[in-house]
Amino acid sequence: MTNASNDTTTSGHSQSANRDYEVGYGKPPVAHRFARGNKANPKGRRKGARSRKVVVRDVLFEPVTVREDGETRKMPALEAVLKRMLAKALGGDNKAALAIIAIAQKDGLLTPEQDQAVGNMSENDLAIIEDAKRRLAETALEPIAAAPSPGDGAQ
Repeated sequence: MTNASNDTTTSGHSQSANRDYEVGYGKPPVAHRFARGNKANPKGRRKGARSRKVVVRDVLFEPVTVREDGETRKMPALEAVLKRMLAKALGGDNKAALAIIAIAQKDGLLTPEQDQAVGNMSENDLAIIEDAKRRLAETALEPIAAAPSPGDGAQ
């Protein structure tokens, strides 16, 4: 594949005499190959290691056994969590209701009328929602900031 004009370098030596194999895709020149014992990416991802996204997806869609209306059935864990949250919301848990509404809005499941109804809440309702968001944010950060160190002796 090489022609005679490309076989000589600027120093006048023939490249074809120095190479006894084909250089190309997946076949780098000998000088540019990994040295013996060199691990190409020693701190890189291990073979078989799974990303966080894959692990979360596997856990959320892992089948769990749930008793519903007296009978047991298997469903993904995410579905079971959503059903439990919906049951709590219907039972009067405001946090669960807000979470269900937020999920429905994010996924575009609400009709324009329903979305408008959520958007046209009274100022009192909006204040309650903002207060709940603020308290949720504070409680989410609280365990990290207030966690005692192992040497404190606090129990």
